Amino acid sequence: MSDAGACAHAERRDGVCVACGDCVHDVILNGACFYCGTTDLDPVALSPKKLPPALIPAARLKRG
Repeated sequence: MSDAGACAHAERRDGVCVACGDCVHDVILNGACFYCGTTDLDPVALSPKKLPPALIPAARLKRG
């Protein structure tokens, strides 16, 4: 299992490359990949949610 896009093979079965076993990790359930079962995933990197900015802009600190 490698980084997304690292596999150059075109044929995949259920998200897993049939030649090298690379997985796209499209479906994550309970912290594990549905296709390959790995739990070594970064939930922040795979999360579709956007993280708030590290600094709050000054315009938002003013009372309305």
